[in-house]
Amino acid sequence: MILVLSGTEEGKEIVRRLHEEGMSLLTTVATEYGKKMFEQMGLETVCLQGRLDAGGFSRLIKEKGIDTVVDATHPYAVEVSQNAMDACKNTNVRYLRFEREGIAIPAHPLIHRVKTIAEAVDKSRSLGKKIFLTTGISSVARFIVLKDEKELYVRILPVPEHIALCLDMGIPPTNVIAMHGPFSEDLNRAMFRQYQINTMVTKDSGEAGGVLEKIHAACSEAIDTIVIERPKLEFPQKYSSIDEVINTVKIK
Repeated sequence: MILVLSGTEEGKEIVRRLHEEGMSLLTTVATEYGKKMFEQMGLETVCLQGRLDAGGFSRLIKEKGIDTVVDATHPYAVEVSQNAMDACKNTNVRYLRFEREGIAIPAHPLIHRVKTIAEAVDKSRSLGKKIFLTTGISSVARFIVLKDEKELYVRILPVPEHIALCLDMGIPPTNVIAMHGPFSEDLNRAMFRQYQINTMVTKDSGEAGGVLEKIHAACSEAIDTIVIERPKLEFPQKYSSIDEVINTVKIK
């Protein structure tokens, strides 16, 4: 039995491909929104919703007879990946990491690279007043300390719970843009103009995350861009090709 930790477009594709190969598998997602994506694919029977720590992963591995874990979570979901690696080590189960390749961020005077969200918050203090966050719901709480000195605009997935969280934190409804990407360069530019943005914050989430479209749009509009670099984790086996993952899974 294979366990795929999903939550990304590539994760969904890996599940679809393995299912088509006739392999026994389960996948986990953190949110109801993620579960709905698999329902739309007709794969609701293999999808489990919920957040697991290392102990939870270990119990699931034992209960379901998992022999291989494919970690296709977001490049910034380091806690999930670490928990999964720890669980696999504790249960002597094979762990395979799929991670989309990063993007070569161009050198530009308007592009500011930082290593952490904390550094991104600090850098934002010295830049423009209207900040456009494209870093996901988990980071909004870190930026909320700026709400009295800056105007925050948040682009998140259209998940009711996430929208409610933004409102509870004090983000005005007019400043919450709940949409599912990918977003073209033209659409990004239109949004930046609509809200008169002068600072944009993004993660290096790879080609599938539309990073270059955001950066090119921001630079063309003379907008300061803060890029949060990927966190560093050591993986025992890491792949950036879905074909490689599928072929490796088949080898017992």
